[in-house]
Amino acid sequence: MSNYHQDLFHARKCWGFSCQLGEGLHWNSFDNCLYWVDIRRNRIHQFNPESQLHLYRTFTESVCWVVHNQLGEMVAGFASGIYRVDFARGERTVIVQPPEPSSNRLNDASIDPSGCLWFGTMDDSEQLPTGKLYRMANMSERPQVVDDGYVVSNGPVITPDSRVMYHNSTLERTIYRFILDSRGMPVTKEPFAKFEDDMGCPDGMIMDAEGGLWVAQWGGHGIVRYSEDGRIDVRIELPVPQVTNVCFGGKNLDRLFVTTAYQGLSLQQRLKYPQAGCLFELNVGVRGLAATPFNC
Repeated sequence: MSNYHQDLFHARKCWGFSCQLGEGLHWNSFDNCLYWVDIRRNRIHQFNPESQLHLYRTFTESVCWVVHNQLGEMVAGFASGIYRVDFARGERTVIVQPPEPSSNRLNDASIDPSGCLWFGTMDDSEQLPTGKLYRMANMSERPQVVDDGYVVSNGPVITPDSRVMYHNSTLERTIYRFILDSRGMPVTKEPFAKFEDDMGCPDGMIMDAEGGLWVAQWGGHGIVRYSEDGRIDVRIELPVPQVTNVCFGGKNLDRLFVTTAYQGLSLQQRLKYPQAGCLFELNVGVRGLAATPFNC
């Protein structure tokens, strides 16, 4: 169990559960729980906002994201590949290991409206453009490379009509917009928005029911919402610099959950930002979209 405190602005809650590198947020409608990961501490977290029950499991390698399939089973991206996870037992079974360099790891994922999994990879040292963007139609097919050349790939988001995908090249500070064909494959790629230097770098993303794109600001102390024409129409400041991911959750999908990190902060900075790494919950006045399960 965990108590929370609530600030007087933005209806904000800080739930705690400090992570070195919190990421991979996912709301699971099968059990009405929120899941996320601590990449550097090899953990998957589970949290029920109604009961306030919080659990986590620790594994033997970095875990980067979590989704669920049509049977309600957990599927997670680890540094080395994609696994089916029995969270109750803390056990995992490999599904596929993409042919990536040993210096790469998986990073960030989402499911499109047809149930296909999109995920990125990155150079774990954040130096070389060896990262790729993959599409995986179902759990029995091998992933297909659809783009490459990323140092740090982040936040694939696909629109409800399956016509557009947004994807971040974090170190370029650029959100790209892909047009998808009738098979769900990219046919064009163009810059959608670019972060100014004082905004930090674009990290995880989520789309709301009104078509707004919410983007976490790594090094930027908050989150921004883009309208469909690429303009920022909302910015919410958080009391931490390293903001990593966003996800709508709750039974009505009307809460915006935000992961953060203390990775990269000095001792002095951690004293200045004591909530760095914590999970936040915001009331932003819009609802999210229900997550589609991964095809079995």
